[in-house]
Amino acid sequence: MKRWGAALLLTAVVAAAVYLVVSGPDGNDATDKKAQQVADRIGYPVGADANAYARSALAGDPDPKYFAVVEITDSPTNDAQKVRASLVFRIYDPGTTESDQPWRLWEEDPVTACYRADFNYYGVTDGGPERVRCPEHAKPITPPPAQRTGVPDTYPDAFKKILAELPPTATKDAVLAALREKLPPVPVDEQTKLPQVPPHLDAVVKDGDIGVVAKGGGDCLAGVRLADGTVEAWYPRRVHVQPGELGCSGESALSLYKSPPK
Repeated sequence: MKRWGAALLLTAVVAAAVYLVVSGPDGNDATDKKAQQVADRIGYPVGADANAYARSALAGDPDPKYFAVVEITDSPTNDAQKVRASLVFRIYDPGTTESDQPWRLWEEDPVTACYRADFNYYGVTDGGPERVRCPEHAKPITPPPAQRTGVPDTYPDAFKKILAELPPTATKDAVLAALREKLPPVPVDEQTKLPQVPPHLDAVVKDGDIGVVAKGGGDCLAGVRLADGTVEAWYPRRVHVQPGELGCSGESALSLYKSPPK
């Protein structure tokens, strides 16, 4: 190849590389603003999983032509600082193509932009949503409906009955086995037809006293059976069972009953 031909080829390659770097993923101020608004809105309260964030993003049933979730990624973690869920959403700005205004000073081309938003316990991570190239052949994703969470209304009376029937020498494993066997079934949501998520159970046996809890969806039901035969079930104040305080556990159930906070 002649020297001038090689120079032209090199120039073309460099120009193409510069174009790719400078152009970057598609997007404009309007799509950037929309992406930031969505990410800020759904970042808190904390979603149970990536599908929960996707459901929040799609609240109000937006037209998938203008807004759609096209990727959902779960990254389960107990570290509050680490990414726990990621979404890629697609935003379409029609520019002036759908404007009814009879005259305008200039035309604005339509833009289809995609954004990746990562979420940790505190919300969307620093930097907010990032423009990315839209996944090829991506289609709108509808996340599955959410299962209801919480403690069923039938549990308090069941707690008292089950605790009262336990033998005096019941172990922790025996207490939990009795709860799992005898607690009423969780209700089924009439709309989604999905059963409620079973609450997490915990128990402690200490010097003849038994403490139990059922927790889920922010609810904490506590129950105790003391060595003197006292049986009780109640919902402690949330401020006392939240993380950083006593928490929701069999141990805290005994502590809250024997030494209730003032």
